[in-house]
Amino acid sequence: MSKTIQTNKQTTIVNMKPSCCSRPKRRKCYPSRRYVDFEKACGSIFQKCDEKLQTYFRSIGVCVSASVTIQNDTNCDMIAIIRMKTKEITQTIRQSQQVSLVLPSISRLSIACTCNGDEVRVGRGSYTIKYLRKPEGE
Repeated sequence: MSKTIQTNKQTTIVNMKPSCCSRPKRRKCYPSRRYVDFEKACGSIFQKCDEKLQTYFRSIGVCVSASVTIQNDTNCDMIAIIRMKTKEITQTIRQSQQVSLVLPSISRLSIACTCNGDEVRVGRGSYTIKYLRKPEGE
């Protein structure tokens, strides 16, 4: 009886690059990822308290989503009428009050000032609209 011994010679080859460990890994860039870009429109409210509507903001073309802040700095009440794409919102801003609204779309902001009494007063305040800017090509 004879013994047969078989040996396998295995060789492992590893390619190593000396610069692969020194570089940070790059993240994949996804073209579908969008960055939110806002624009801001702001101004002062200064009008007579005669219950006439005055338009302070009007969107040209596309109605965009926005965040609206209105501040009343007088002793009179203000009525803000915000026209959206499909409906209209009426918001009363009391004396020395600030109101913030987040809207899916805005096309126009109009404000009227109302006073109690016979005196002719002036309504003062401010408004800020932060609206989403659409990316080009859409």
